[in-house]
Formats: sequence, structure tokens, C-alpha cells
Amino acid sequence: MIRLHSLLPALAAVLCVAAAPPAAAGDRYYHLGYGVIQVIDGDTDTIVADIPIKGATREADVTPDRKFMYVTTNRHLVHKVDLARNRVVSTADVSNDGWDRVMFGFVLAQDGRTGYGGFMSRRTQNGEAVVGKPVVAQFELDTGKIVRSVEVPWGVAHLVGVRDGKEILAFGQDLYKIDTTGADMRIVATIPMFDRGVNMLPFWDYAFDNGGIASMPYYTPTYMGVMLVDQRTGAIDDIVLKGEPAMAYSVVLAPDRKQAYAVMDDLTVIDLVNKTYGASVPLGEGTSYGVNVSSDGKKIYVGGGGSTLTVFDARTLKPIKVLQMTSDGMDVRKIRFQK
Repeated sequence: MIRLHSLLPALAAVLCVAAAPPAAAGDRYYHLGYGVIQVIDGDTDTIVADIPIKGATREADVTPDRKFMYVTTNRHLVHKVDLARNRVVSTADVSNDGWDRVMFGFVLAQDGRTGYGGFMSRRTQNGEAVVGKPVVAQFELDTGKIVRSVEVPWGVAHLVGVRDGKEILAFGQDLYKIDTTGADMRIVATIPMFDRGVNMLPFWDYAFDNGGIASMPYYTPTYMGVMLVDQRTGAIDDIVLKGEPAMAYSVVLAPDRKQAYAVMDDLTVIDLVNKTYGASVPLGEGTSYGVNVSSDGKKIYVGGGGSTLTVFDARTLKPIKVLQMTSDGMDVRKIRFQK
């Protein structure tokens, strides 16, 4: 006989799921910190939620329905974050089969069940260290189990998925195009970068923030450039900027895509149409890694290398507000929720 009191906990769980609130409309910013992701309301510029997480956050990607964000931490954990409830609902570990893996680069696959990562790996065998070959691998999001992989020369630092996941762009010493459509993943093209003197640290690309355009600064001995990748088509736009290079860790596009904002020790405006630099102001909070912009183009959000997030007026480049965060952060991501 089934007793009523034994059904109550399960019934309550079902009701909680059914009554889960949708994410509020408007911009939400996610400060990726150590041990916590903090959520900022873009209308009030206040912290509205803390999401406890294990370790130091790094890469992030969002499901097409904007219900979940996957965030990697400690270079081997992948957390699934429910964006309506602001909490982690599951965690997978890619170091689960005797290999100690370190992940650089992460994107979701289109099947909703797997993702891709760039991996370096090692393990101990008979008392000796064994180093695995650098690969880009597809793995299950719920278990972390590796499904398939392809060796990539010298390893990679960042991944961008294009053409509905049919191809992965892997940024390393050179740029590798990886075809994912067959039974085996394979490199189908290599775009030289090292021989051209291109120096790139593409840890921040803001693809989902930019509406599907990944944006990454790079340097040569004589100039700075911005590389834009259209996730829909896979087209790469290499913008060479004129003038004395501005130093930047990351670049985000303005909503009209005619301007961009770059940060390192300064906040610098980039004119993408004329391929020149605009206004520039020093950052009072010091060296910064992350930058984002409001959907209406009126505010810029700069994540300091320490524990602050500064909101700037995009027209004047003057600080509006400085938020004290719980921990140091490496990035600030934006998701626009519709009514």
C-alpha cells in the first residue's frame, strides 16, 4: 500500500519545478569569480543573486533557450547553472577515467547532451608520469565521459563553435578548423598565425553576448587587430587597426557593431568602421580582464582583476558605479532575457 505521507516530498518537488519562475526580462550580468558567480541586474546595477560554485570559474556557454548556462571551473569541472533559479543543478568532471585533464576552451554541442573542450592530460603509470597528446574532445555533459577526440598540434587555448556546431574553430599556435559532422572529428584546415607574427590570448570572446559574433584582440610586432568570427556562417573578419596599439585582454562589440570596447589598464573605444582608436580612459580599479556592454549601448561593465565591477557611461566613459564583489573575478558575461 502506498502511504500518503510518502508521496508528499515527491509531490512538493514536482510543484516546485512547475512553479519555477522564469528569468526576469532585461540584461543580467554574471561575474565569474572564485567560488561564486554573482548575478547583477542591468536595470538597477545591483547584485541580485549569488550562485555558489566550486573553484575558479573560466569558460561559459549558454543553451539556445537561455535556460541554462554551463560554466567550467578548475579547468576540469563543468557546472550546469539553472538561470531561472540561479543555482547549480549538476556537475560533471572530465577527469574521471584515470586521466588528469586540464581544459582550455569550451563550447556546447548542438545535441544538448555534449560539449567540446581543448585538453592537455596526464596520468601515472607504473610510477612514471605519462603525458597525453593535446586534443580537442567531445564529452558528455552529465558524466564528463570523452566520446571522441582529435589530436591538435601544440594544443589550443580557446574554442568557437560555428555553422550550428558542424565546425569547431580551435585557437592555438595556429587556427585549426575541425569538422564534427563525421564519425570522427578531423582537422580540415589550418590557418597560419604563428608565422604571421600573430600573438593572441583568446580567453574572452563574448560570442553569445555579441549575438553570435566572437570578438578577440590580437597583436603583431607592428599593430593590434581584432578578429571577429560569425558563429552562424563561420566567416572570419580580420580587422587591422591603425595607430599606436592599445593594450587589451578582451574586446566586446557595441550593439550597433560599429564600435567596440577594449580593456586592460585602460578602457578604449575602437571604431570598427574606420579601423581606428577613439577615446581612452585609465581604469581606476586597475588591470581588468572582462568587459561587457548593455543591450541599449548606454553602459559598459568592466570586471577588474580584483573584486570590483565598474559601470561606465558609454558616452562619456565616466564611472557611474563601482560594485564590490565577493571575490576576484576573471570575466563578466551578459545574457538578455526577453519578456
